[in-house]
Amino acid sequence: MAPEYVLGAEPAELERLRHQHGVWRPLSEAAFDRVGVRAGWRVLDAGCGPGLVLADLRERVGPHGEIWGVDLVPAMLAEARRMALQRGYDNVRLLQGDLHTVSLPPDSFDLIWLRWVLSFPPDPQVILQRLAAALAPGGALVVQDYNHEGVSLFPESAGFAAAIRATRALYSSAGGDPWIGARLPRLFHGAGLRLEDYRGDVLTGGPGEPAFEWAQRFFPPYSAQFVARGLMSPAEREQFLAEWAERAADPHARYFSPIVVTATGRR
Repeated sequence: MAPEYVLGAEPAELERLRHQHGVWRPLSEAAFDRVGVRAGWRVLDAGCGPGLVLADLRERVGPHGEIWGVDLVPAMLAEARRMALQRGYDNVRLLQGDLHTVSLPPDSFDLIWLRWVLSFPPDPQVILQRLAAALAPGGALVVQDYNHEGVSLFPESAGFAAAIRATRALYSSAGGDPWIGARLPRLFHGAGLRLEDYRGDVLTGGPGEPAFEWAQRFFPPYSAQFVARGLMSPAEREQFLAEWAERAADPHARYFSPIVVTATGRR
């Protein structure tokens, strides 16, 4: 994986991730329903962050299943450990490590889950090959990630267009790919996985609605980082913030999310 999570692990980012999970949780739950995750399964959340999906998986596999989580960032794993301890989960195993190199038991997992992970590292094919080897025969690997086309704000905004360019450049600066979702069929094939299901979802909404509020918690706060990294000019940021505030006060404004692809492969 990239040497660090480019969005950081400060308390504000952890809170943003919690809100984000609530907005997008119906998609992960639908994916688990399609795969048929059930009691007793051994599952791996690769790139587990603060453990938000781990908790959902624990509810499905129960006390006799086994839940593994791997993440590169110590602060994220500390949050995941805190969650597991508070809930009394004694069948959650957490590992700090890079998905390129972390040691995983072969032929072991009924489900491996990655959400918004593969858009960050420069060589996702290597990661998928390693994870595929850790799947039990017949096991499922499910990826949810972006095809960044379609993200938009109406009424249209030149400032928002600059913020989108900066967001994509932020991913690319660390070797990532914000269009990774569109490349998953080929990547799955390269990892020896049979593509079982592939679909895309877009959320849209106006001020006060989940999709708009999700964007509200990302673009305005991170615009300062865009400027600091040289991905956006101060003038572009000023224009963006002014235009975003106008849209946020307009009940007819609408935000459209990137396409979020959910791809399921079987070993």
